[in-house]
Amino acid sequence: MAKHGTMTKSPVTLAKYALKVAQKALPSYSASKSRHDFNQAQLFAILSLREFFQTDYRSLMQYLQDFTDLRTTLGLSKIPHFTTLQKAHQRLIKKRAFHSLIAVIFSDARAYGLIDKFPQASIDSTGLENHFFSRYFLIRQGKRTRQYRRWTKLMVVCHNASHLITGVVVSVGPGTDSPYLPQAVTVAVGNMPIDQLLGDCGYDSEENHRLCREELGIRSTVIAINERNRKTGSLKGRYRKQMAKRFPKHQYNQHWQVESVISRMKRRLGYALRARTDRSRMTECLVRVLTYNLMLLYLLFQRAYRIAI
Repeated sequence: MAKHGTMTKSPVTLAKYALKVAQKALPSYSASKSRHDFNQAQLFAILSLREFFQTDYRSLMQYLQDFTDLRTTLGLSKIPHFTTLQKAHQRLIKKRAFHSLIAVIFSDARAYGLIDKFPQASIDSTGLENHFFSRYFLIRQGKRTRQYRRWTKLMVVCHNASHLITGVVVSVGPGTDSPYLPQAVTVAVGNMPIDQLLGDCGYDSEENHRLCREELGIRSTVIAINERNRKTGSLKGRYRKQMAKRFPKHQYNQHWQVESVISRMKRRLGYALRARTDRSRMTECLVRVLTYNLMLLYLLFQRAYRIAI
């Protein structure tokens, strides 16, 4: 039975749980000879609040200045400068902190029984705007040039029962989805064993089937056949032939779960990115995914076990 629920709407609750997860996943300080004004757990929790409020660094500093409860929860004796937050944001990629943080999140999820015995997962992609101009406005103004045709593509693998995101790949669109499946699913399997993987026709590839089943230990891959690449009446490949012969439509119908995850993340955390370089946009996407998981996971814990974190 599905265990997914609503996401927390309390910034104090998010800060409290983000701080707890980061204390488990990250070392206290990034360098032994730094000033040690703020530890890494505090900085990550503040970055999560930035995604929660959908704001920039300077506005976030004002929120921390005004909200005493947030400062108390984070244990802040003073407010960090916006450049401190910006550099901490960059370190999430350099230090590979994302993998440590999401591993702790799924470790907690398993400890509290939120991951079922035979997990079913779905994979899909979505585009995030690199600016806040609407496409309709650009077309009306005749400014939809090559610069505005590129967007950041976020590929996610989610656990269907809990709606937690377990694997992520960030790339630049437009482009095909199929080549990025191995990387996304490899990350996902590292955090949660997958019994069955669901994907739409954008991921149709014999090599994707083979990799998932024979190398990553996924029992079943249900990926729709891409009819556009079907030039003749026959298909090549053992697993693609199985899909054409006996496609498990009833199981594939659960693919809507990942679409629901993407829709909710965009509604709650925004459809556009504030960063100005591809590397910074990648980091922003990763922080957004972590924030989404934290907002969802805390209430799942309390609803299932009535625990106080």
